Order: sequence, then structure tokens, then C-alpha cells
Amino acid sequence: MRTVFIHGEQERFDEASAELIDRFTRRHPELDAAELVELLLDDKFLADGMLAHWSEEDLVRVLTEVVPRRAVLTREWSATPGLLHRWLDFLAEERLLTSTDPVSALHDAVDAATPAYLSAMADPTEWSSEKFWTTTMRELGVDDSDDAAVEEFHDAVDAGELDVDQDTADEITARESTEPEQQPKLWLSPVELTESEPHRDIAAGAPIMDRIRAVVEHAGDGDVDKLAASLGSDTATAGLLQEWAQRAGLLRVSGERVVPTLIAAPLLAEPELLWTKLWQSFVLLDDVFRDGLENIAADSDDDEDDLPELVQSVLSVLYAAGEEVPLEVVAFTAADVLGAEDPGPVLALVKRIVEQWEAMGALRTRPATEEDGALPVEMFVELLPAGVWAARESLRAFGFHVPTTDALRLAPAELVALLFAAAPAPVQQALAASWVEDRGPKQAADELTGLLELVDDPVVRMPALALLEATGEEGVTAARRLVDDPVCGAAVRVWLQAATDEQVARDGDQLLFSVDAMAVTLETDVDLFVGDVAEQPEDEQLQLVGELAGSGHSHARALLAALADNHEDEEVAAAARSALDA
Repeated sequence: MRTVFIHGEQERFDEASAELIDRFTRRHPELDAAELVELLLDDKFLADGMLAHWSEEDLVRVLTEVVPRRAVLTREWSATPGLLHRWLDFLAEERLLTSTDPVSALHDAVDAATPAYLSAMADPTEWSSEKFWTTTMRELGVDDSDDAAVEEFHDAVDAGELDVDQDTADEITARESTEPEQQPKLWLSPVELTESEPHRDIAAGAPIMDRIRAVVEHAGDGDVDKLAASLGSDTATAGLLQEWAQRAGLLRVSGERVVPTLIAAPLLAEPELLWTKLWQSFVLLDDVFRDGLENIAADSDDDEDDLPELVQSVLSVLYAAGEEVPLEVVAFTAADVLGAEDPGPVLALVKRIVEQWEAMGALRTRPATEEDGALPVEMFVELLPAGVWAARESLRAFGFHVPTTDALRLAPAELVALLFAAAPAPVQQALAASWVEDRGPKQAADELTGLLELVDDPVVRMPALALLEATGEEGVTAARRLVDDPVCGAAVRVWLQAATDEQVARDGDQLLFSVDAMAVTLETDVDLFVGDVAEQPEDEQLQLVGELAGSGHSHARALLAALADNHEDEEVAAAARSALDA
């Protein structure tokens, strides 16, 4: 089963969580552990998406922060560390546990954190608001499952009619107000740089420096039209640059005038520092983009986060691509993130953003040409080294996991396989070489073949086989042990035959391997999968439906359902529906 979910796959996580809870509670029916294990898995999903990867730090955090804040435990508190011990043993026995720490060290970490855990459980200021009020209601005899009773309780609290510990409640609220909202942290594949801080080499010569310097020199009454004339730009760009200079700390408003700050001159003399401040302050230009953002988020009650979300989306697409991308693709992705029905206004905003980042030397654009084909594309955009570095830092600040290749040397095979699958070819080569080199070809091959045995999912299986190629002969030797495996045997036999020319493939293997590829396409783009099928002659499409139905592949029904629901040819769609009903 899969235990790594790094792209916010909520539905897949829910399925895996339910299966893990069921398997664990059947192993330990005496523990009444379902609710607490669910809490552990929910938190792990939000923290890093790796449900079976537990480090000493993870265990300490769970015991001293997660459980005390969220779990209302009326049974003996010391039962929780005991449950964690059993949870670790369960994962190890099921061959699911992935950790760079020995199992004995994990158990020691649980024991060492237990006193701090008990102390936090007894300190209401360490609780969450939800736990505090739930506990208070139960102490006062209020049924917290009764919505009307809960509402009546809070009305009484607000009216000062109940004796509650308001000081503690206020302290908890103050603490929570400083904490970011929890949501799954998405992972991006590593992108390597030859220099650690490449912006240093280009900052002084970036066109943005001359523009910002001119804005400071022409500070005055704040008249954007005059500023535009001085800069030789349009008023929208002049207004953006003036606001940007203020956000970067170069200008301030004094009465009716805009004047340089005391730090303006020394900051302008430090181009590397100013470049970084300009990059970091770009997300603060809400007012500059206000009209466009309001048009995009017309149905939103609160659009203050729209600019950061727009910037985050643009950066994540460009960073993950590792090469030039059509500007329209960037804008359409951002429109989807913002919930915009019309991508046109989003495209206009993205163009303004890209224009300024190009002036920083963070990216480059080029117009589409006839050589690019007949695609409806106006221009292509690509991050330059300084932009890659800056994007990585920004995405980390936004909450993404953006590891380096070196940081993934000790990562579990399932995580590496998923990041490998999403990476551009040069990154795939670097990631595979680094990961295999760290543990040696034999251990790497053993980890990958163990993953192939345990996870029946093409999204993991196909990149795992690709990674196996980097282990050389050790991979071939390890793969031969799996030729009869009921989960991955067919895919392994096809891989072995391609890698060695040994005639090990059996009837039906190539079909199952092709179904793997289709399942991966379906995972990323339903329309692309259906479109690929629809390009074939109709008789071949109908034959494919029959082959899927009889393949016995674990993902065949998902593929048939996609065809049944999305194929425009009614005969093919009907055949898929009949196959599902059979």
C-alpha cells in the first residue's frame, strides 16, 4: 500500500489512513486506538505526507505538541506512549516503517519525551482552543455533540453568565493567532544550482536597479503621471515601481509627498541586498494589483491572500518545470488555483509579474515562433539561476517542501520515486545518481524492489523501475527475485526483458505494463488520457475497453470509469459502462 502523499492527495490519503487504522486496530483490539492513530496520521499528512516515515523528532513533536493540543483523553494518559511503541512495532513488522533512525532509537525517543508529554497534557495553556472548550463543556455537563447546546453554552460565556477560565482561553487564542493555518505541505522535485547565491553576480547589472534608482531620484509629490514621463514608462508601471520602492524601504510618505528614507542611499549602494529585498517585498504589492485581483476573485469575501497565491502558483510551475514554459500554461494554472472562471485577467496579471521579474534578471522570456508549432502560445518563460534560487527560498517560505538533491540522500524509496517522476530529465539523473551512491547499488536495489512488492500503484511502480536502472547489475539481480510476484511481476518481467534482452515476459505482460502507463496519465490528467484513447480508430478503442475489462489490473476499473464518464464517443463510453457493470 502507498504511504507517501506529497501532492495533497486527500482522497488517496483517506483510503490509506483507513486501511492502516483497520490493520493496526485488528492487530491490537485491546487498545481502543482508532481515534488516536487517526490523529497521528492526519498530522503526518499535514506535516510531510509520509505516513510511515517516523524520526525521533516526529515522535517528540507528536507527544509534546500534537496529542496535548488536540486529544481529549479521559483514559490514563500514560497509555499514549505505550500506543506509540506498538505503532512503531506494527509498522516495522508490516515492512512499512521507513526511518533513518534505528527502531530502538525511536522507542528511546518515545520514552525520553514522555515526561514532557505528561506535563503538556496537564497544562491547559498548551491545548488548542477546540480542546479547551470541549473539556470545559464536558466539565460543566454540556453535551458537546449537541449543536444547540454548544451554541447556548458559548452565548452564556459571551454574556459572562458562566464561570470559565477566560485568561487561559485568551492565552490560547493569542498563541493560535500567530500560528499558520495547517494544510498539506506540497513537495517539489529538487533543482540544482552550480552557485549557492547566483543573484550576487547579476544584481548590480539588473535593469530593475536603474529603474528603482530613478524612482527614488524622482521622489516628490507622488504624481504617477510625472514619474511615468520621467521613466519613459506607462503610468501603471510607474505606480508599481513607486509602491515597490516604498515596500522595499526606499521611500516613505511624508504629508503629501513621497520622500527617500534615511536608508535609501546606503541600500541603493548594496545591490545584492536590495535585489533580495525587492524580491521578498513583491508579494506586498496588493494595492498595485487590487483591481485585477478583485475581478478575478469576484466571489471571494477575502482577497488579501490572492497576490501571494498568484505568486506562489507562478513560481511553483516555473520551478517544477526546470525549462521554458508557455506563459499561457502558467496563467491557466494560476487561474485554477485562484478559482477564476476566465483565465484572461489572470494572464494579464501574470504578464505584469513576469515583466518585473525579467527586469530583475530572475527569468527570461522569448516570443513564440513558427518553429514552436501551431499552439496558441504568445511567449515562453523560463527561470534563470537567480530566479531558481529566489523561487526556492520563496516557496519554502510559502510552506512547500523544496529539498536539494543532497537533502534527499537519506529519503525513503517511495518519496524519491514520486519526486523522480515529477522531475525534468536532468534532475532525474542527478537525483538517481545521488540517492543510489549514498546507500550503494545493492541497498538501493533492495529498497526499490521492496517498494515494488508492497505498493500496487503505477504512480510509484513506474518511477521505481526507472530508478532501479541506476543500480546496474544489482538491480537486475534483485528484480529477478520478483518475476513471480503477484503485485509487480508483470511490470518487472517487462523491465527485465528490456534491460537484459532475456525472454522473460509472458502473455499479457505488455498489456499490464501499458495499463500502468495509462493509469499514470489518468492520475495527472483525465482529459489527456481520454484524448490519447480517442485518437485511435474506434475499433481499437473498443478492443482496448475489452482488454481493460479482462486484464485483472488493479487500476482497470478507474480507467474504464474515466472513459465511461468523459469519452465523447457514446459507443466507446457505453462499452466502458457495460464493462464496469459486468
